[in-house]
Amino acid sequence: MNILNYLKLFLFCAFCLFTSSLLHAQDAAQVIFSMNIKGIDFVYPFDESNDPNDQLGRPNQYIDKVSWPDPRIDPKFESDGYYDPDTNPTEFKGGTLEKFKNISDLNRRYNYIKRITLQMPVYNQYMYKRGLYLLRLDKEFTPTQAKEYEQKFYKVVK
Repeated sequence: MNILNYLKLFLFCAFCLFTSSLLHAQDAAQVIFSMNIKGIDFVYPFDESNDPNDQLGRPNQYIDKVSWPDPRIDPKFESDGYYDPDTNPTEFKGGTLEKFKNISDLNRRYNYIKRITLQMPVYNQYMYKRGLYLLRLDKEFTPTQAKEYEQKFYKVVK
């Protein structure tokens, strides 16, 4: 290989690393807003003090988490499109996106939730994983609505 080919290979590798780091640099809120789901105007970012599962930032758990209500299924949206601001974010009818440090942690959480929902169908939900993210949607969505989320999620997260 001559020097020009080495330079091309180096630039290609540098580009791949740069774009890969940009993908993983996105936080959960950025992913949701990048999906451009109609009616999703805000997300609630959890932190380690208000995470309802007490897992955020803990060893082998998610490192970022947001939830949001979807006006198509959340009855707390009023007819004028405004949402009741006193609603506890754990009561949102919509979805949750969790980001993980690595694939092993993501798969562990996915399998844990899957086991629970198989044993207790009342907790069933749509779940999609891609990259370092786990998208969880309320079972109140129709399959068509969930498919819209799935397609947009897979398009945004590579």
